[in-house]
Amino acid sequence: MFEEGKKYKLSIIRQETTGNGVAKYNKFPVFIPYGLPGELVEVKINKLKKNYANGEIIKHITNSKDRVKPPCPYYYQCGGCDLMHQDYNASLEFKKKNLIELLYKFAKVNSNLIKLNSVVKAEDNFYYRNKVTFHVENNKIGFYKEDTNELVEINECIIINPIFNIALKVIKKYLKDSNIKTVVMKYGEYTKELMVIFETDKDLNLKLIEDLKSKIKVLKSIYTSNKNKHKLIYGSEYITEKLLDKTFRITPKSFFQVNTKQIEKLFSNIQKYITDNDINILDLYCGTGVISILIGDKSRKILGVDIVKEAIDAANINKEINDCNNIEFISSNVKNVLPVIKKANKNLDVIILDPPRSGIDKDSIEIINELLPKKIIYVSCNPVTLTRDLNILKANYDIKEITPYDLFPMTHHVETLTLLQIKEN
Repeated sequence: MFEEGKKYKLSIIRQETTGNGVAKYNKFPVFIPYGLPGELVEVKINKLKKNYANGEIIKHITNSKDRVKPPCPYYYQCGGCDLMHQDYNASLEFKKKNLIELLYKFAKVNSNLIKLNSVVKAEDNFYYRNKVTFHVENNKIGFYKEDTNELVEINECIIINPIFNIALKVIKKYLKDSNIKTVVMKYGEYTKELMVIFETDKDLNLKLIEDLKSKIKVLKSIYTSNKNKHKLIYGSEYITEKLLDKTFRITPKSFFQVNTKQIEKLFSNIQKYITDNDINILDLYCGTGVISILIGDKSRKILGVDIVKEAIDAANINKEINDCNNIEFISSNVKNVLPVIKKANKNLDVIILDPPRSGIDKDSIEIINELLPKKIIYVSCNPVTLTRDLNILKANYDIKEITPYDLFPMTHHVETLTLLQIKEN
């Protein structure tokens, strides 16, 4: 009898989508965080459901050859990373294998029959993030433990840009009675510009501001935030970043990919997918307009659509900075714009898709399948919803190439770029 709270010896046979190990007890699946295939472990069952159980490793009886010692002292408490216990190259193999399995499960696509590239590895496995959010409670600052509101106090994070850790040491000295709730930092990797945003309903300690300014020469902007309203305390209203020779403005509300060097590789590949014959382009879920601007050759007509008004405001500013007057950005729900485009009977050469983790809604993907652009370029941060959407799009499109990018080393997350070409009659 399998019971909650009891200990069992189990063999881990694979990793599931989020990187957890999976074992079977009389064919009953047990999900085991930090477990790796090939390991024999003693596990305590801490949650028992009708169709599965969750277990916690009490002891390793045998270790995988791919197990490494995490260099972060907070790894098993903090919820930020989940693959730091796995050799980096092995984690890339897991991410590709996971994509292969999802393609078959949800899209009924045999990966041997398409061009599925290996995961593009990161040049920097550590200190790569250009944005961080710290939480503050009881004069302590750190990250929440996974799936909890339990704060893990930290002195340093080894996946964020080192400049954030320097700022963290300064901020720690001024937490007492500050009423600071969160601290968000953004950094331009190429421009060397730092923005710090303090969520608080009190005025900042002037000594904190002066200390940050004296210790961090690249500090360009300090804001306070309260009830989603931002107030500039010091410096510029924005910082900038360079991507593939274009300049982009970053504000407190702007979204920007967290791994600058890796996203450049992905965007560079998109540029290669767009040919001289691709004139009429629709960029859906365009955010701050980065992709449109990077492919914004003067001969092209590009329409970018995003539901977030602040993102479109930023996109229009970025358009002016880069002199891309052939691009139009509109703030609207994608599913409201697509019927208008369909009714206008516009001939589209390319549709670019970069949806949120939830993927493309049912109505929108059906219209996309009817618009029949020559190409679809799909950027996805969630392989599950990507493969679900590909299952619909493959009715009219051939999957020409899929390339996964490791934008988030030390985690199970992966960014995927897919090129689809309309089928020949």
